[in-house]
Amino acid sequence: MTGVQACALPILRDAADPALRDRLRKVDEAARHLLQVINDILDLSKIESGAVTLDEVDFSRDDLMRRALDMVVEPAARKGLELVLELDHLPEHLRGDPKHLSQALINLLSNAVKFTDRGWVRLRAELLSEDGARLLARFEVGDSGIGIPPEQQQHLFEAFRQADASISRRFGGTGLGLALTRHLARLMGGEAGVHSTPGHGSTFWFTGWLARRSEEHTAELQSQFRISYA
Repeated sequence: MTGVQACALPILRDAADPALRDRLRKVDEAARHLLQVINDILDLSKIESGAVTLDEVDFSRDDLMRRALDMVVEPAARKGLELVLELDHLPEHLRGDPKHLSQALINLLSNAVKFTDRGWVRLRAELLSEDGARLLARFEVGDSGIGIPPEQQQHLFEAFRQADASISRRFGGTGLGLALTRHLARLMGGEAGVHSTPGHGSTFWFTGWLARRSEEHTAELQSQFRISYA
């Protein structure tokens, strides 16, 4: 999706005609959606066949959360939605698979913005427990959207399933994002779920095991950060 964004946004900025800008925006959104569907199908197939392994690399909690939110800033702004970020004791310097974490967060955030017409969307991360250097983290995306009836929630994490047929007709989508998110959470030793009340919004969440970044790497990167931005 980043390639499409990099190509389309400069053209949108340079277009002076409002009608042209609107058409370019719709083309950009359609291209993003198509790439998301293709990527989700490929990743889900790889996971189900056991072909996906998780990376173990150092990453920044703040960079992870900011980049995920950046992907929904524009559609949220068009609806006048407030984007909220909450962090609860989860360390800034972590080790794990930021690529797949980001993929899961973007799936949840995109759904929240899609199904929320007014109000807010909240991204939250918290530390649930520790086991030596290992950390059990919980990520959740809440919204003030349409909500989901209890009898339909049990099917949401099945591939190609949505709450009901009218959802696909009204909002689009394939129903792959939540299935992929649950698979990724289980690869990280965690789980995924939802709490929702019709008319009062939803909270989708997933957990996973990460690790603390080593003290040596943390000190080195903090030093580089101070030098780069002095």
